Amino acid sequence: MASPRILIIGGGFAGVKCARKLRKALPINQYEIVLFNQENHMVFHPLLAGVAGGTLQPKDVSAPLRQMLKDVWCRTECVLSIDLDTRCIEYEAYDETRRKMSFDYLVIAAGNKVDLSAIPGMNDHAFSFKTVGDALALQAHIMEQMEKAEVCDDPEQKKWHLSFVIVGAGFSGVEVAGEINDLVRRSRKFFSHIEEEDISVTVVHSRDQILPELDSSLRKFAQERMSKAGVRILLNAMASRATPLGITLKDKRYVHGATIVCTIGTSPLAIIQKLNVKKERGRICTNPDMSLPGYENVWAIGDCAAIVNALDGKICPTVAQFAERQAKQVADNIIATIEKRPTKAFHYKMMGSMCAIGGYDAVADIMGLRLSGFCAWFIWRGVYLMKLPSVFQIVKVGLEWACDLVFPRTLAHMKADRSKRIWRAFYSAGDSVIEEGEAGTEFFVIERGEAEVGRKKMNGEGEDLIAVLGPGDFFGEGALLDDRPRSATVRARTDLEVTVMGSNVFNQISTSLSPLKDAVLKAMNRRTNIWKSLHEVREVLEHIPLRTLIQPLKETPLHAGHHVVDAIHKLNEGRLDFLPVTDDDGRLIGMITRSDLLRSIEVAAALPEGAEMNICAKDIMVQNPIAITVEDSAALAIMTMREHGFKVVPVVENLESRKIVGYIRIENMMDHIAQKLLVREKTATGEVRVTKEMPKLKIEI
Repeated sequence: MASPRILIIGGGFAGVKCARKLRKALPINQYEIVLFNQENHMVFHPLLAGVAGGTLQPKDVSAPLRQMLKDVWCRTECVLSIDLDTRCIEYEAYDETRRKMSFDYLVIAAGNKVDLSAIPGMNDHAFSFKTVGDALALQAHIMEQMEKAEVCDDPEQKKWHLSFVIVGAGFSGVEVAGEINDLVRRSRKFFSHIEEEDISVTVVHSRDQILPELDSSLRKFAQERMSKAGVRILLNAMASRATPLGITLKDKRYVHGATIVCTIGTSPLAIIQKLNVKKERGRICTNPDMSLPGYENVWAIGDCAAIVNALDGKICPTVAQFAERQAKQVADNIIATIEKRPTKAFHYKMMGSMCAIGGYDAVADIMGLRLSGFCAWFIWRGVYLMKLPSVFQIVKVGLEWACDLVFPRTLAHMKADRSKRIWRAFYSAGDSVIEEGEAGTEFFVIERGEAEVGRKKMNGEGEDLIAVLGPGDFFGEGALLDDRPRSATVRARTDLEVTVMGSNVFNQISTSLSPLKDAVLKAMNRRTNIWKSLHEVREVLEHIPLRTLIQPLKETPLHAGHHVVDAIHKLNEGRLDFLPVTDDDGRLIGMITRSDLLRSIEVAAALPEGAEMNICAKDIMVQNPIAITVEDSAALAIMTMREHGFKVVPVVENLESRKIVGYIRIENMMDHIAQKLLVREKTATGEVRVTKEMPKLKIEI
């Protein structure tokens, strides 16, 4: 008969402490303990800032699970789902197949994941701070910015390279801000062209005090000491978006930053979200003894669990101290369950809090004793030193830390090859994505929003807008394929999200994927400057007010909830080319053309029987279609049509309201051009003859 299996998901403070205590208490030959964790080590998260600042090595903040958990079966495989009713989990095995494992007792200590998506652009442009890899990447980036600043001959650009913004002033935010400030300012002496005033480190915090978990006197000490060290602290300031140049606050202030670190924003893991159990803000609700209601053999602890502390009736905070105490108590409860004894509710009084603030300074509240400065920093380091798994490691790391107090930190960093990467980027309306004349190293594909393409006029005065690009469009290909500087400027027309490919990735994909190669070549041909040989056309377009070309809508716009039959009827009866779809405020949110009607057949085929009668306009429309505004030029309208092959383009009041006012047809526009540039005469027989032809009138649409 197989031994009962205790399965633990998660190798953080909670999972490791629970496994260690269970292994010590239960006979090896009678109970099997299995721990799943995707990494083979546990991370001491409070020390990660030291890795980013170069004062700690990665091995100092990570402890190998196999050394810590003797006689526990550690598996570095990803758990995909949990079935509480059948008592089994599904995981991705070493050979990338999905397999199942049963359990008799289960402890869910999976923690949570970083999720910065609540703030637009933060996922794309900010460093998260959760893993050792995050800390190493941040350290490398900081040193790379210092190297760039050292050789930069533009004073303002130099200051931008040396600007660092940290979002959040909890423990993690304060610790990483202090370490970054310490690293940059202490390393300045090795750089001959960086001055103290070039460096800026800014902490952005939404509350009126940093470190809200600590006593007011310690908060005040930390804030004063950090400010004295050169850290600027913005309180009651909430980030609303992030771009490649910095962050925008809710009150419209802009904080420039070449480096953004976001220490706020988490969400539950997928396996937690899939569980059909009661949750509190994404965390699993438990019984007082940390078991799941209805499942006496399943427990949840750590950051993924909403555990009520019997001491004060409040949900426990997501800190290591509580995670470890929960783990010890849940291990006792599992043993009590095995032995048919009553379990105990979680009850714990916090021992205190500690936080490093940079420069060998820290603040600490230990059982009511408040400490600050070097003494607090020494105790803070000592607490985590004693948590290492073996005496050998404690002595080794302790000696290394002692040496670090005397010798300078390393300034070496590994540079990432951007030409081999794929990443995402966010730009606010008005931001430049690429500039005409700069070197081309990336290829861009628009995911959301609109961009406008501009090129300097031949006389050097002003700029011609060439086209408007939308979701699915791409740009930046010409400079990569022809190995030349950028031939146009592209800026965000609205808030813009793009996928960016480095040059090597783009060249490899475009070479091997024929459809992409063909699309890129066609785009390059379309984007040639046709105005060079069509001066007369350009002159005509500049004198045609766009408002004179706008035709009113023939039909009332559809709403997203209108049945597809309404769209079919209107298009057919009115012989229309398109139907706009608007929301309750009259904003243009979609467009349905004749060809889009075919999509209704595809949608219907994918729906269950009987559900096909519920297809609405929103199911087949082109979402957020490209539109021009009444203030745009006729030249931009015709070039946008040329870029996309449009015969019709909707016109809106402005980009903010997107209230549709009409549309422009290519026939109408070409007729205006022809009327201005073609001279007709009647012959003696009454025949109309063109006596002056415009050269190269044909514009491909």
